[in-house]
Amino acid sequence: MFVVERLKQTLDNPALFNALQLVIAGRQNITRRLIREGLQLGAGEQLLDVGCGTGEFANVAVGSYLGVDINPKYIEYARQKYGVGANHPEREFKVADVSSIEFAETGQKYPKAMFINSMHHLSDAQNRAVLAGIARVTTQRFVVIDMDAEPDNPVSKFLAQQDRGDFVRPLAQQIELVKPFFEIEHTRTYYSGLTAQTLIVCRAR
Repeated sequence: MFVVERLKQTLDNPALFNALQLVIAGRQNITRRLIREGLQLGAGEQLLDVGCGTGEFANVAVGSYLGVDINPKYIEYARQKYGVGANHPEREFKVADVSSIEFAETGQKYPKAMFINSMHHLSDAQNRAVLAGIARVTTQRFVVIDMDAEPDNPVSKFLAQQDRGDFVRPLAQQIELVKPFFEIEHTRTYYSGLTAQTLIVCRAR
């Protein structure tokens, strides 16, 4: 248990977090494809990435992109690795809480939004607050990707149990959290490397 807790603390380092993700989830090309298909991204469309973490999914965008996260370490890493520091001025990363009044009061709207691998770090109440914030600013389509708590593969199940997130849920529970805020089009589970993932594709109301 001590080793697991030390590993979780170490993963606060963005570079180490990305390295571990690559080992257990691969390059996540299938995840990027499913996001693009679900969002039906068109050239030039703005994309909001909530809980963007280290910014590894910024290249899903085909237009301007805003990644927001509450972790300043991750945002600074994202700016250097995937944003202006990497010659991508069309990508912006901000420390921000999408559930806050301040975020809503900017008046900015986004046609497409995504919430990737973040739900399992938040309680039900926290997820509802974040999803409500996303719903306020999203006008067309929304995609959620998260961990699957019930994979068939025992190795994947073990990895889900060791994750830093304290709220790894089965897909059915994830759907119940999303339903009050978006119209759900379709859902599925899949594997990215050793990681069992869930997909929820939605329309804005």
